[in-house]
Amino acid sequence: MDDPMDDPVDDKALKKLLDSRAEAPGDNTRKRAVNLALAEFDAAQQERNKITQGSSLWHRLTGRYNPNERRDRMNRKMIYGGMATAMVVVMAGTLGVQHYMISVPPAVSVGDFTRAASLKDKAVLHEEVVTDFNIAQSTEGEMAESSAVASAPAMPMAPPMAEARGPVPATQYDRAAPEQMAQLAKREMNYGGAVTSAAPGDAGVMANMVMPYPYPDPYIETESRDQFQKAADNPVKVTAAEPVSTFSIDVDTASYSVVRRMINNGTLPPADAVRVEELVNYFDYDYALPQDKAQPFRASVTIMPSPWNEGRKLMHVGIKGYDIAATEKPRSNLVFLIDVSGSMNAPDKLPLLKSSVKMLLNQMGPDDTVSIVTYAGNAGTVLEPTKASDKAKIVAAIDNLNPGGGTAGAAGIEEAYRLAESVKADGAVNRVVLATDGDFNIGASGPDELKALIEAKRKSGVFLSVLGFGMGNLNDHLMQALAQNGNGTAAYIDNLNEARKVLVEEASSTLFPIAKDVKIQMEFNPATVAEYRLVGYETRHLNREDFNNDAVDAGDIGAGHTVTAIYEITPVGGPRAVDDSRYAPEAATAKADANFADEYAFLKIRYKLPDADTSQLISTPVTKAQETAPSADAQWAAAVAGFGQKLKGGQNVHTLTYDRILSQAQAAKGADETGYRAEFINMVKLAKTLAGE
Repeated sequence: MDDPMDDPVDDKALKKLLDSRAEAPGDNTRKRAVNLALAEFDAAQQERNKITQGSSLWHRLTGRYNPNERRDRMNRKMIYGGMATAMVVVMAGTLGVQHYMISVPPAVSVGDFTRAASLKDKAVLHEEVVTDFNIAQSTEGEMAESSAVASAPAMPMAPPMAEARGPVPATQYDRAAPEQMAQLAKREMNYGGAVTSAAPGDAGVMANMVMPYPYPDPYIETESRDQFQKAADNPVKVTAAEPVSTFSIDVDTASYSVVRRMINNGTLPPADAVRVEELVNYFDYDYALPQDKAQPFRASVTIMPSPWNEGRKLMHVGIKGYDIAATEKPRSNLVFLIDVSGSMNAPDKLPLLKSSVKMLLNQMGPDDTVSIVTYAGNAGTVLEPTKASDKAKIVAAIDNLNPGGGTAGAAGIEEAYRLAESVKADGAVNRVVLATDGDFNIGASGPDELKALIEAKRKSGVFLSVLGFGMGNLNDHLMQALAQNGNGTAAYIDNLNEARKVLVEEASSTLFPIAKDVKIQMEFNPATVAEYRLVGYETRHLNREDFNNDAVDAGDIGAGHTVTAIYEITPVGGPRAVDDSRYAPEAATAKADANFADEYAFLKIRYKLPDADTSQLISTPVTKAQETAPSADAQWAAAVAGFGQKLKGGQNVHTLTYDRILSQAQAAKGADETGYRAEFINMVKLAKTLAGE
């Protein structure tokens, strides 16, 4: 039996056809259809301010300039589509708009849409329409050809067809493998619907052709392939059994931006996406500054009551890095390693990346140099080292970047380091800035393989920073591994405001290192501290012997960076999480040495200057005298740390509520000149709503 979609369809026939095929859809079908419709509706709403009444014949006919009518219209779109199509065809003929019509590729027919409504490839089919529609509008060659044909008065223009072929049967979709879905969808658009009912020369083609619905460019969420490193929360440790805690510092902020984006998109983040220390270190704190860059740190310690466990205390350690004056900033040689693979083809990826790089360019001095290496199927140099003063040349190279191909990340890294080493200068900042979604799939692509590559490259003295973009395909685990092993930092850019924060406001700390391989070791006094727990830094754990081993890599600090570490401690006599051992009575009867009776712990910081291979040591005791009224900064950091632990579902804060977090954060907000703290408070409110509390 011939498919009824091969025959011309008027409005009545179309309605009858729809009624005859109205089978009860399944749950998955309904969900996919609703999600696609809502995505279209929301995208149209976002563009409504760009479209004024009368600016486009098609928009006036469909009423897309009026968002208040969209939802009601969506339910009737299929029925009235034929009426709108007929009106457009008639008016197009009388007004001479054949030039516009022939530049538009065939639309998804009713048959396409009906069949796709029950298929996994609906999003693919929808996206293909939008892609073909945009390509046809922007291709000058096709426009010229279409105009020539339209000028022939004897015959309206039909969409080009290589051959007359019927629509793909619905059953073929059901049997198709995933890699065949896009091809089937493409065939449907080229040969399906009422267009296939007429030969290329028929005069009746125009009357039967279904005009394309001008879908806005959609952002369709597919199943997330985001990757985050799994790490269990730090456990409570008995001081008498294990008195020393050692870890690498972390000044990355990527986790905060990822969490913020997920919450703003209406979902709570998975536990592995939340790194508490990165949430805390997202904010700047007014810690005491060191006197000079010869000793680039100064530690500030505060002991305060725990806001989530009564009877316990927080040991808040704040470190402020030496800041470099503008006149002292060294020259920079930057190599931008930019991912232009197919996975970067999204508004929040390559286009946002381009704008972000331009922001950073504005912060560079005239004698700084910029190079650009791209990688997709292959890696290549787009821009040889160029003075930042030649801004027009650099911007032109950035604007010409386009996505496509696989992701040969390892080859790109090799080329970027080669270029960086060719312009390396003593006393200058020599850095590769990798901008990617982390989707490496050609050559060395796993964290362990790339970690070995980066470890070998960092010996050259070239640092590596990583800027992450996009969601749904974000390989956060890989980007963290690259930054940690490349003597650099990792940030996640989800919007232009975040790009400005990272690359403009914090340009000095992002670009100019003041110390590398920075490690912290805290030795607790068993006579005064029964138990302790490090909040966050689960992925930065070091063995005790690693602290004095200069061959062990650790975190790096840029000019003016602040670093915060928080321990929750249980003083001797306080509520214990772990019982004393029956056969180790000395654990419960530890005696205080007269010389250390007032000490909670002993803090040690080890670091190397950027051009040194030997570490230096800073140490200071943490005493009961530091148990004073906490500053607003210390209270703010505690509120953020509590929020992070709650998002992770931590068992150590099971009594903590969002209301208590909000109360503490609002009390410690302070002047908040940048507005970042107000943004955090709003994020807590959204998380509370999403959690149903």
